[in-house]
Amino acid sequence: MRPLVYATVVATALALPQTASACHQLSENIWMCAGDTAWSDAKWDPYGDGATLLLDDYILNFTEDWPGSEIKDELTTLQEQFVTYSELVEADGNAPLAVKQQDVLELPAGKAFRSLQRDRYDDVETVSAVMLAEVADARIMLWLDGPRNLEWDSIDAESYAVLTMLRDACVDETTCASPDQTRVATE
Repeated sequence: MRPLVYATVVATALALPQTASACHQLSENIWMCAGDTAWSDAKWDPYGDGATLLLDDYILNFTEDWPGSEIKDELTTLQEQFVTYSELVEADGNAPLAVKQQDVLELPAGKAFRSLQRDRYDDVETVSAVMLAEVADARIMLWLDGPRNLEWDSIDAESYAVLTMLRDACVDETTCASPDQTRVATE
């Protein structure tokens, strides 16, 4: 996990339920509704702080309390907040090795700013997607890391898939049904 983020993630994540289901509660305000995707079988890191999901070669870390999260207000864009985060990470000596692309994405439940990049932590090089997403009124930072030999197209597709699963609620932990879908199914 990113050094600057570790301490704040520990306190936040301890209160979250860490059980296997189609709905993963990533933070107090944001869920990942994995439904019929491979991410529904993702494992919580048993040695971590409750804010890491493991799936094959991917590691997904997340928190609503990252360096720079305190500057959010109704005027601060995702890009502006990401710049602040990047400056703090760089000052801590953890700037990316290279940035492949940065983009703003519209999502079913909100929007995101994403940076596809090469990183190095503890002498391990990764291909990463660093993503700042806004769902309803909440923002969450996500880091999807893969092995250094991962193709850019793979991290691009997988990070987009993760972002499209973000929700502000999860009504049915088995199917990730929305409130409307649950109501129709029971009528």
